[in-house]
Amino acid sequence: MKRVKNIFSQVKKLALLHPVWALIFTSVLSASLVYFPFILHLQSFWGLKYPEKFNFSTVLKNFDGLNYVIVAKTWYNPQKIAALFPNTLSPNYFPAHFPAYPALIWLTAQLLNIDFPHASVIVTLITSITAVIAFYYLSTLILKDKEKALILSLLLTLFPARWLIVKNIPSPEPLFITFIIASIYFFCKRKYGKSALLAILCQTVKSPGILLAGSLGLAAIVKIYQEKTNFKKAIKNFWPILITPLGLIAVFCVYKLTAGDFLAYFKTGDNIHLFWPPFQVFNFHGQWTQSIWLEDVYLNYLLGAIFLLILWGKYKANILFIFPAVFYFSTCFIAHRDISRYLLPAVPFLLLGGEKFFTSKKFLVPLLLLLPALYLYAINFISFNVMPLSDWTPYL
Repeated sequence: MKRVKNIFSQVKKLALLHPVWALIFTSVLSASLVYFPFILHLQSFWGLKYPEKFNFSTVLKNFDGLNYVIVAKTWYNPQKIAALFPNTLSPNYFPAHFPAYPALIWLTAQLLNIDFPHASVIVTLITSITAVIAFYYLSTLILKDKEKALILSLLLTLFPARWLIVKNIPSPEPLFITFIIASIYFFCKRKYGKSALLAILCQTVKSPGILLAGSLGLAAIVKIYQEKTNFKKAIKNFWPILITPLGLIAVFCVYKLTAGDFLAYFKTGDNIHLFWPPFQVFNFHGQWTQSIWLEDVYLNYLLGAIFLLILWGKYKANILFIFPAVFYFSTCFIAHRDISRYLLPAVPFLLLGGEKFFTSKKFLVPLLLLLPALYLYAINFISFNVMPLSDWTPYL
């Protein structure tokens, strides 16, 4: 027992000495455990007997990765989409997928000389690591405790469960979350130009990036009021925040040049899942719900609200509270079964809010004991969250 403790102590010292490398190693290890049955084409894994699913193409076919590949290969051109992908959705649907992630897929495919589907998952893996590293630097800045910051960041390599899936399949969320965390990091350091630039880039990944721009604006107004800054000084300090909506405008300009319609995003069909009154996710007749088994959604809302209140108690009207609060509030109007995925951008800040709990043994010990359940959930989900595909040729 004493020897085990000594080994653990040495590992902890090494991790604190090289935190970035520790986070990279843990991220790669976490991904490897998810990919294990798919890469080895297992007949069964821990009771899961999915031989027809256990191949890496299953990972590549997970929603909505191939839609981003289509964008990377056609750049929203309706004629190209119809010609290359005649059996897919209407060309009008693809502006729902913003251009930053497809651009990185295209660039990776060119640099590494690989096919687009594999490039998409490589981009996700790299940006999931950048998200964790960005969170480590933000946590260190806020908590002033490198050990707690490292524990929280290591936790983010595999928790929450929905994040463990999203960070290991083709998806834009890790890139999106990287920009969010980095933008708020620079805002906290009063480097408003860098914060604004990252907020602009964030909006080129996913449309909810506009919520980050709004949150930065609201946080700036609060700072101006609290510090009683005069108008001239306020404009001098915060003018970059005023131009953050340029990210969304830039995306719409891309749509005008490629799809021929500046407002193409608003013509993508049933893609904007906002409804009044709030909590319409609990409506069985909703197109993206159609289920009564939604207790987990309620628990997500409840736990999110609890940790938001803790954040408020710690930071009051600071960007660390304002952004997750705005994002959480917006999800209350989303009628979609996958609320846990919509809430992911707020998760790093909720972890910060509950850092005492999330770094304590009463959380970490049960988490470690339930790691098999966590990974079985992820592998089971990935195995069946797949897009129908009969021919890979157009995507390669």
